[in-house]
Order: sequence, then C-alpha cells, then structure tokens
Amino acid sequence: MSESASDVRAARRAQREAERAARAQRKADAARERALEAARAGGLFEGMSAMPRTAATEAAPDPGTAPTAEGSAPEPAATRPPLDPARRRTRITILSVVSALLVVVTGLAAWQYVEAREATATEQQIADAPRAATDAAREITTQMFTYDHRTVDADLAAVRDRLTDPALTEFVEQSMPTVASAAKQQEATVYATVAAAAPQEVVDEDSVTVLVMLNRMVSTKDNPEAASSASRLSVDMVRQDGTWRLAELEAL
Repeated sequence: MSESASDVRAARRAQREAERAARAQRKADAARERALEAARAGGLFEGMSAMPRTAATEAAPDPGTAPTAEGSAPEPAATRPPLDPARRRTRITILSVVSALLVVVTGLAAWQYVEAREATATEQQIADAPRAATDAAREITTQMFTYDHRTVDADLAAVRDRLTDPALTEFVEQSMPTVASAAKQQEATVYATVAAAAPQEVVDEDSVTVLVMLNRMVSTKDNPEAASSASRLSVDMVRQDGTWRLAELEAL
C-alpha cells in the first residue's frame, strides 16, 4: 500500500468525521431554534428588552425636559402593572419545557457526536486490519519454522503465545513433539524467511486471512550444506484483546 493511498484514505475518513459532526451540529441548532420559537410564542421573552431604572438614572435629569421648580416634588417613576398569576404560571411552565428541551437537544447532539466518532474509529480499525494482520503473520510464521536442534524445545514453546485455537491445540499436541523429535535426531537447523505476504480476505476488523510465501534453509548432520525450500501458506489471523494471533494455517 503506497503512502499516497494511505493519505487519501486518511483524508476521506477525516472528511466523513467532519461531515457527521456538522450534521449533528445542524440538528442541534435546528432543535434549539424550535425551542426558542416555542418560547417566543408563549410570551416568555415579552418585556425582557426593557431596561430597569437604577438610582443613578433616576437622579440624572433628562436633557430633553425642562427642570422642575425648586421645592417641587419629583414625578413618580412609571411602574409596570403586576403580572397576572395565571400568565406567570404559563411562563414558568413554558420556561421549564424549554429548559428540558434544551437539555434533551444537548444530550442528543453529544450522543450523535460520540456515535460519529465511534463509527470513524471502527472504520479506522477495518482500514488498519489488513496491514496489522499481515505484519503479525510474517512474524509468527517466521518464528514457527525457525529452530535449532540444540534449542528446539524452547524455540517452539516461544511460539505458543502467538497462537490460538484451533492452531494452538494442533501445534502443541502434534507439531511440537514431532518437529522436536525429528530435529534432535537429524541435528537439523532450520532458518525461515518470508519472501512475500499479503492479505487474502478481510472478514472484519478482527479477522483477516493472509497469504504467505515462505522460504526455508534446512541443514542436517547428513546434509550440512543448507538446502532451500519454498512453500505457500494460507494463514487465518484473528485479533484477541488487541493482539493478532494465528488461528489456522494451511499449506497450499
């Protein structure tokens, strides 16, 4: 996979995430506007634009009016009539409804944003799965087929943590005893390298089948000059607890 293709996919994922966030924001804004319209229709904001008179404004004379005669009593400030109790209760009810609606809208917007982020994270895992599974398949197959007759038991035992069933059971019960016995008897040394590896099938973000081209150099006490052999392997990789493991291996 080229670097430019990876950059293009990353840019597309970022664009999709931005579009999801923008859609969630637009929905939240529309719901908030509907709540405000409901508040205006119920008269919740009526009279809010009028500024209350303070002591300073009452003391300052109005430049557009004539001063009062000395000793005359100032005119009383105009007072608003008391709000009808029924209308007050209506406004309180509307305010409560609008407040609850805004809480719901805010929660919905947050939930949609988190959902968009989770969807993007899942897409990222799916996009990364083939490369990560292929890298793990390279390492595990190399380790499985590389051993020395003097340390074969430890060499093979070190592979077990990289396997999972059914491959783990088959390797422990069949391959390890057979390979270790043959290696010790023939004084064999095997060195494996992966010539090529590529994802063959991506089932989901946690399951990928990888095709591996494996080369091996084998030397024994009867044939000390290393002889090479090549094989093709189909390897089923699964991700468990964040770690890729080999679940099944088939020679092609």
